[in-house]
Amino acid sequence: MASRNTQWRLKAGADRRFRAGHPWIYSNELGDSPKGIEPGAPVELRDASGKFLARGYGNPHSLIAFRVLSRLPSDEEPLSPEFLLQKLKAAAHYRDLLRLRESSHRLCFGEADGLSGLIIDCYKLKEGQVFVVQAHTAGMDRLLTYLPEVLERFLRDTQSKITWEQTALIIRNDVQVRKLEGLTVDSPTVIKKLGGVNFSHLQVQIAGAQGGEIPFATDLIEGQKTGFFLDQAANTRLAIQYADKLASKNPKILDLCSYVGQWSTQLAAAFRTKGSTAEVTAVDASAQALSFAAENIEAQGGRCEALKKDVLKDLAEMPERLFDIVICDPPALIKGRKDIPAGTHAYLQVNTQATRLLKKDGMLIACSCSALLEEESFLATLNKAAHRSATSMRWIARGGQAPDHPILTEFPEGRYLKAWLGIHT
Repeated sequence: MASRNTQWRLKAGADRRFRAGHPWIYSNELGDSPKGIEPGAPVELRDASGKFLARGYGNPHSLIAFRVLSRLPSDEEPLSPEFLLQKLKAAAHYRDLLRLRESSHRLCFGEADGLSGLIIDCYKLKEGQVFVVQAHTAGMDRLLTYLPEVLERFLRDTQSKITWEQTALIIRNDVQVRKLEGLTVDSPTVIKKLGGVNFSHLQVQIAGAQGGEIPFATDLIEGQKTGFFLDQAANTRLAIQYADKLASKNPKILDLCSYVGQWSTQLAAAFRTKGSTAEVTAVDASAQALSFAAENIEAQGGRCEALKKDVLKDLAEMPERLFDIVICDPPALIKGRKDIPAGTHAYLQVNTQATRLLKKDGMLIACSCSALLEEESFLATLNKAAHRSATSMRWIARGGQAPDHPILTEFPEGRYLKAWLGIHT
């Protein structure tokens, strides 16, 4: 087993990108072989001359061989409970500045919060709160053993209104990206329960686009990601801002890849305040997700028709120009660089149908969460899709990931979510 003092040196000239703030070192940038250490073991990184650069953890099985945790020589144990606690406090402070912790939020967003490979979402419930955690990397996997004690101290030290006794903890290491680190893909595990709460069907409190909280029924055990898509919060607010001006009374809404109906539920709630009823057609490949979507939409005064369909194959059968608002928010269609051509074509397919189904003067909300699809390529794909469906589009607004998913300019890989709002003119 590697000791805490394992040192790696970079090749000459390989430190430039890292010194500019990028948090990763690739295996071909190392002057030393990464073999001989356990995945996730602590590593001290030095430049070609032997000068200290950073401490973090390594993985001999990954193309990303080193991930930084601290660039301070004084941080001698960056994989310790105390170090994790301080990082989480810093993450909470940033979110407190923007009052993000008052509702469900992402507490830790990997590299943006100095904990490469760690995701922590905090879902507020009427009964308390649930932390849902994913460790994407071997180094973060090591931290999970003492995460409960750290979170308990974190709540106490940050004077949280919700105590550890009112908090549940779920580990969702069921993500395929773990295989790239040589880790197993595990079944979700409830580490700490909360009374009689059923985590497979519960209501999480999400900040409403027009203020207040909206309860969403979802599944925190086997639902997509950690159970909800908190990263779309700013985009739903943006969509409602324009939909409120454009849509007719009782608008017809098509929610493609609806999951639990995040977009259409928020829109239904907004239209209800205007005395209007949203008529939603929710489309998803999952019957369970559609059941949640119908429950959520109807709870906010909307009507919902749930259609179990494959959006890449089955939309052509629907009559054109049916909807006032079309939401096209598919899962990531590009997982790796080899998938870029096929994935880009898939975005073209689904957006061609989305624009075909949009009424004149209607609004399209088009999103991509594929980090490898660059913004300009996505916009070019939307343009091509509109031409294919003979739809004239004017793009009126551009969105991105919510502020609890912050972006580091030196780490473009962390900028993944793209959203465009357009009008069929």
